[in-house]
Amino acid sequence: MSQLNRLIEISRFYGDNPDFVIAGGGNTSYKDSETLWIKASGIPLAGIGEDGFVSLSRKGLAQIEDGSFSDDPVLREEEVKEQMKKAIIAPKGLRPSVETSLHNLIDYSYVIHTHPTLINALMCANDVEKEVKARFGEKAILVEYTDPGYILFKKVQERIASFKTEHGQVPRIIFLQNHGVFVGGNTLEEIKALYVEIDLKIREGKDLGLPSVETSPYNTQVTESIASYFASRSMLALSVDAELISHFTASSSRLQLISKPFSPDIIVYCKSNYLFLEPNVTAVDIRGLVEEFESKHGYYPKVIVQEGGGLTVVEESEKSLLTVKEVFLDLMKISYLSEQFGGPHFMTPGQISFIDNWEVEHYRRKVAKGKVQ
Repeated sequence: MSQLNRLIEISRFYGDNPDFVIAGGGNTSYKDSETLWIKASGIPLAGIGEDGFVSLSRKGLAQIEDGSFSDDPVLREEEVKEQMKKAIIAPKGLRPSVETSLHNLIDYSYVIHTHPTLINALMCANDVEKEVKARFGEKAILVEYTDPGYILFKKVQERIASFKTEHGQVPRIIFLQNHGVFVGGNTLEEIKALYVEIDLKIREGKDLGLPSVETSPYNTQVTESIASYFASRSMLALSVDAELISHFTASSSRLQLISKPFSPDIIVYCKSNYLFLEPNVTAVDIRGLVEEFESKHGYYPKVIVQEGGGLTVVEESEKSLLTVKEVFLDLMKISYLSEQFGGPHFMTPGQISFIDNWEVEHYRRKVAKGKVQ
């Protein structure tokens, strides 16, 4: 079996499991001494084939590692993007993952980056630093949240260099706060064994069971009004309930625990603000509340939750609708499980603003919706 086929195999292995990635999240790579193959930006790992990968010159990528770029964040990211474009071997029409340079840094043949629910329950918790140190010791590094792109790359580069100086090798496990994990290995078996080890270490001594996430339709006059309003705008709405949803809608204090995004992927698919309805809201109030939300935030609410009610998601297509539902349910899972590690730790307003306005994430949204040819 060729190395690229092995990369496809491991990509599908994790991509087909929503406990590890949802929609276009995560990325995978294989490299030899000259070339790196990596998942294209926005392409789902689930079902990925050879045409979902981009090959790049490692010599070309090294120019990013050693290069000098503008201090202006917007201009800097554009310069880095153009340099990465120059390193592309094929195909020219796909954009490599923004984390390509990180994959090139990690000195193992295979690098598998995912956003697992269980791992992010720890990465998005208040006690993440203490817990990672206690559970993983010197076997892993934890990088505090840093805006994605070149700045994150440079920070990880520094941390890897320090680890290598101390331990004589590149770390196999790199945790990113409010983001996910990078796992490196020279065989697929090594990768899978490391993921199993991570899972076991996080579960040790913790009760990490969840209320049922099996959803059922949720219909009230309010949800019917939401569906009718958005149908008049040629959009779809889906309202559901589940034990986990009911846990959070039981009170306004619990709704606060799902009120903000934990990671960039949540912003990409669900945006960063959600419409929360008070228990006494009626069907006739919906139009005004949605229009008020749009006036304030500049976009329609993709997620609507009513205290004492269910979860409603809004999107332009059936595929996108289901993605928003799965991603927001994952946010709920992360919040619930994070209580075992000191409680939820949301992204800050500044971190959220960066993702909201980052061209790279706008591109990923377009790919997810099939709007990039």
